[in-house]
Amino acid sequence: MKNFFEKRIVESSMLDFSNNFTEICIPVEIRRDRLIKRVSRVMRFRLRGLEGFRNAGLIEKSKKNCPFCPENIEKSTPKFCAALIPEGRIRFGEATVLPNAFPYSKYCGVTVFSKSHFMSLEDFSPEILFNALKASLIFIERVRCQDDQVTHASINWNYMPGAGGGLIHPHLQAVVSPRPTHFQDRLIEASAEYRRSQNRNCWADLVAYEKSEGERYLFQQDEVEFLAAFSPKGMIGEIVAVFTGKTGLKDLSDAVVNSFAAGLARVIRGLKKFNVNSLNMSLLISLREEDELWIQARIIPRMALPPWGTSDVNYFEKGHDEVIVILPPEELALALRTTE
Repeated sequence: MKNFFEKRIVESSMLDFSNNFTEICIPVEIRRDRLIKRVSRVMRFRLRGLEGFRNAGLIEKSKKNCPFCPENIEKSTPKFCAALIPEGRIRFGEATVLPNAFPYSKYCGVTVFSKSHFMSLEDFSPEILFNALKASLIFIERVRCQDDQVTHASINWNYMPGAGGGLIHPHLQAVVSPRPTHFQDRLIEASAEYRRSQNRNCWADLVAYEKSEGERYLFQQDEVEFLAAFSPKGMIGEIVAVFTGKTGLKDLSDAVVNSFAAGLARVIRGLKKFNVNSLNMSLLISLREEDELWIQARIIPRMALPPWGTSDVNYFEKGHDEVIVILPPEELALALRTTE
């Protein structure tokens, strides 16, 4: 596995105006993950002062006519067609699944976490996360039973506007499709190619390698392993949750989902150390037998850069498909590993 991870350092020279124009060299570490074909550029940045979304006035204003709040959800949100979901909406605990009014696919559900209009990251208990994930999985299973052409699904989370959340009220989005997304397709190809070339499962090898190295490994929550990505997708990193030996929807028992919910709650509590209060998450699920690709989730912290609240996505990511990273994954792992 080590051969799939490549690092190289380049240095940029300049004359420093703050030190009588003395020449300085600034290192940039370029990381290439050959397994999933991703490149990240790691540079040091002063982390103090990083901002998340914390506009209390806007949160209060957003309550007005929020369609997901309990007084509005029955009258202000759509229902599923009876042929798919006869009861119109799916409920599990406080979680409610309803159609996405702006669908990304033929089957696209929105799971409202609870009655609470705003929840900070520490408010997401394992129970709240489990209920929302379970409700989303019920929706995915109902679609799979109705349409035998669907092959892949995902459960996704844009938490707060800084991560693309269109509404403050916390919600997940479940997408079910007859084709994998581009990234799912890349993971499928990587898993198959690794099996052909190494005659082993790449995700088992990845977990074993990261455990032995120790620098990026976080913790094990029963059958789910958490680690920091070598070449992350986010500016302050990416956390990968690997479901050991789980390859499809059939493997997501309540016990496994509970384990993931508990680990996810621990991770997002730990992100508060970096003043993070926005994030993206995608849980990637196959609806068919794919023994090579284990189910996994990708959690990407988001933030705004001071002093103007600048986006953490720039031309390198949008125009070149490379990510600028300001917190080395090893430092992220150390901080999250020590979170209880």
